[in-house]
Amino acid sequence: MGRPGFVYLHGFASSPSSEKARFYREKLASFGVEPEVPDLNEGPGGFHGMTLSRCVKAAEAALERVDAGRRGAVIIGSSMGGLIAALIAARDPRIRAAVLLAPAFDLPARWTAWLGEEGIAAWRRDRELEVDHYGWGRKEKLGFGFYLDSMGLPPYPRPSCPTLILHGVRDAEVSIGTSMKLADGFPHIRLVELDTDHGMLDVKERLWSETEAFLRPLLREG
Repeated sequence: MGRPGFVYLHGFASSPSSEKARFYREKLASFGVEPEVPDLNEGPGGFHGMTLSRCVKAAEAALERVDAGRRGAVIIGSSMGGLIAALIAARDPRIRAAVLLAPAFDLPARWTAWLGEEGIAAWRRDRELEVDHYGWGRKEKLGFGFYLDSMGLPPYPRPSCPTLILHGVRDAEVSIGTSMKLADGFPHIRLVELDTDHGMLDVKERLWSETEAFLRPLLREG
């Protein structure tokens, strides 16, 4: 089959030029791998029109570009990108391995916890919500369709392929308990707990050492 293609999915309100995306690109380049890193901000309606379903389609298009149908693929995702990676890896037999960095499972519940019931009601009423877009360094408005769409997707999609989850025990945005819930009782899913927060930037080298060890057989395929 040969070495699989690689796809990296960035997080919410981030971009393909995020620090972790660039870091993984550099590390994979040492193995002669150039991953596809789709911009999940792009698509109908731009960032305002973002939904998880639209992001899944963008990721699936990236899988086509790396010729996943012929050689399979490895999918790596951070936060929201980790959730999208899990959604795809739960149903797509082309995915040979998945690496999930602080995956944002149970997203609707997370938004409700952040905003409260009144905040969700205001978002529904106004049809849009102003958020910090960290990738662009400015405020952006997100349509309520994002929340509605997330309600219709599995909160805990379980990949069927070998999966590595890397999650910080000090993550205040996405509790490590969500990753524990997904991995518990499934030997093909390995959860590594790290002493870090959601950003994980202080443990980048550990992220890579765990990732490289997990993917070593696939990285070395001809």
